[in-house]
Amino acid sequence: MENPAEEIVNVATLVTAAINPEIQKETVYKYFVPDMSFRHPLCAVSPSPNSREAFLSILQWYRVLSPMLSVRVTSVTYDKEKNSIFLDVTQTFHIRWSPLKPAPGRLVVHLTLRPSPSPTDPNKTVYFIASQEDFYHPDDLTALLVPPLVPLVRGALHAATLACRVQAKVFGALGYWSVRDGEGGKGVDLQPEGEPLPPIGEEEGVELQERGDRRVGGDKKND
Repeated sequence: MENPAEEIVNVATLVTAAINPEIQKETVYKYFVPDMSFRHPLCAVSPSPNSREAFLSILQWYRVLSPMLSVRVTSVTYDKEKNSIFLDVTQTFHIRWSPLKPAPGRLVVHLTLRPSPSPTDPNKTVYFIASQEDFYHPDDLTALLVPPLVPLVRGALHAATLACRVQAKVFGALGYWSVRDGEGGKGVDLQPEGEPLPPIGEEEGVELQERGDRRVGGDKKND
């Protein structure tokens, strides 16, 4: 790729949703280095002299499982200095012969690029993909495999959040990681000099003011 920011959407689409296996293979050979690496929640390829072949096999099996696959790249973030690209992707994957209705799943793809002199013009730099990482939320990964279970997984995630809230309250009351007025009661300033905190909301400001008034009143009583 001469211009990764503009070309990567087309590359990502051809790699995962090409209309035939020949185009898919040609795209992988053209844009990925032979010793590439790949990470996915369900499989991985370590970099080796010909690891690209293993990656291609994964892509081919992916299409065997889902002959009808739609991919849409919704955003591209390109860091030229770090040779890194992040793609926000939504795909609909339907397992062959599955009677279940497919559901769209979202993932974030992180690509690491490797700059190299252009084979046709040594004065130009082209970029090949040296590493790919696919990141899924649990419910989005479930949407690819067993779509009807998505509400159950999302319910479990919200249940885990509720459990965190309850346990934070309980253990905070027992003295574990509990918020006090100053660390260890020593009145340590929670806003270090030169490191401003985010702006507080109106209700937060009122609450902090009330706390300050109560503290001043308590100090006067002690005097």
